[in-house]
Amino acid sequence: MNKPKYVYLNHLILTAKKHQLEEFLFYESRGKQLTAKQLELILLKNGIPLPIDETPRISKKEYTKNTLSNLFQAAALVSAIFAFVLLPGIIQQNTSQVKSIYSQNKISVPSTTDSKDKTKVVYQDQFFTQRDTRNFNTPHARSVLSLFEELEYNLKDIRSGKPVKPVFFTQIPRGINELENINARKELFIQIVLPLILSENQDILIERKKIILLSKSRQITLKDSDWLKTVFKRYQVEFGNFDELLKRADIIPPSLAIAQAAYESGWGTSRFALEGNSLFGQRTWSTAGLVPKERDDNETFKVTKFDIIRASVKAYKTNLNTHKVYKELREERYNMRNQNKVISGLELAKHLDDYSEIKDKYTLFLEKIIEQNSLTDFDKSILLPTEKINLA
Repeated sequence: MNKPKYVYLNHLILTAKKHQLEEFLFYESRGKQLTAKQLELILLKNGIPLPIDETPRISKKEYTKNTLSNLFQAAALVSAIFAFVLLPGIIQQNTSQVKSIYSQNKISVPSTTDSKDKTKVVYQDQFFTQRDTRNFNTPHARSVLSLFEELEYNLKDIRSGKPVKPVFFTQIPRGINELENINARKELFIQIVLPLILSENQDILIERKKIILLSKSRQITLKDSDWLKTVFKRYQVEFGNFDELLKRADIIPPSLAIAQAAYESGWGTSRFALEGNSLFGQRTWSTAGLVPKERDDNETFKVTKFDIIRASVKAYKTNLNTHKVYKELREERYNMRNQNKVISGLELAKHLDDYSEIKDKYTLFLEKIIEQNSLTDFDKSILLPTEKINLA
């Protein structure tokens, strides 16, 4: 005797809840009741077996037939979920509202450093297992992967020379450490941070171009003079010293920025990345920030907490472009620029021993990450233009 339909429906609902399926949770949060057939489709799309001892209400043939249409529906669904984080250009507007400012008078160190033995660090190409406690409003990694597939946004095309799609996220997706495939986790992390890095570099290059133009100008307007004063002050350079300003107002190659973000945040899975949008282990001595669990009792620093991950990228670049301990890095980059060479992340990594208390071991770890993940492929990448690029 067949079980009542509502019993089977409840079984499907419990299965969907058990696996925390994004599409089901989306509909449930909006009070939409799904049919058994719709629930079966959701389960099958996510590779989850239908409830035991129950006969599927749809055949595999029917499921295959409906797959394409379901993908389009899923794309529309995901777009609705992610509208608040995926609109090109919105990050530029949000960044101006960020109140978390990195203290440039301090040197940041990797969050993975053992506080009891600062020199004992073993490089492991794996992810941290921090629990992500953020709520449903944060997009899930599996849904982001589906969205990127729909957008045809993949690293293979970028490595072959295609421009990077201007897809900007405000947070690391929820559940990134739940993805079973490590390479998928890494690729997703790169896909998220690469557009932000390129966009920041783009802003720097626009600023740099204006600096060069004004440095050669015989007559400078009052407006441009005020702008220059602001720029000199921001880069901590004496007004009028254009040579030093141009050494500082320059890009950080994507390969290096990605490698440091990967190391410092465990490829986006550390507590600091998930709860504080902090990708580079930047320290602060102010009241705002996250306290490292391994911090010594006599220490008072915190890891800087940011409103959005782009603010972390911006603070990181400001740090490398202004702090006195990175002078050699800036000199090396300046020489590459003058010789019309591609600014190499591998070469600049050699000058980052002061970024961490483990010194030269840190630079070796960065070089391994760059080489093992072929990150130099992204040093020539460009960002597709958007209608709302901030040129200021």
